[in-house]
Amino acid sequence: MIDQLIEQIASKVGLDAGTARKAVGVVLGLINKEGDASAVSDLFGKIPGAADLAGEFKGGVGGGMGGLLSKVSGMLGGGSALSAMAALKQAGVSMDQAKDMMPVVKGFLSENAGEDIASKALGSVPALKDLLG
Repeated sequence: MIDQLIEQIASKVGLDAGTARKAVGVVLGLINKEGDASAVSDLFGKIPGAADLAGEFKGGVGGGMGGLLSKVSGMLGGGSALSAMAALKQAGVSMDQAKDMMPVVKGFLSENAGEDIASKALGSVPALKDLLG
């Protein structure tokens, strides 16, 4: 099911499939890392493949760069929204593309996991509140 979200991001935001996968992985990794554990568990339980992709990225770009989000956050003195943007940029996603993709992510999660579950999980991640506007 997570492949459907990646395809939507690629199509609607204009990213190639590999970049879209990294971008979704970064966002899911951030949710997994910073979100309310119960809400994240409920969300990932409804979206097959989400937990695996989140674990692969762990809030960073992955591929030997795991933990990029934490490293950037530390260099910037915290600020998970800034570090999330840095991780997305490292994945090849511009700020405008990140802003375009977040409503797609939110819509997909709401549609497939339910509005309450998605809102609770996304709302528990301060960086996503900033990115979602």
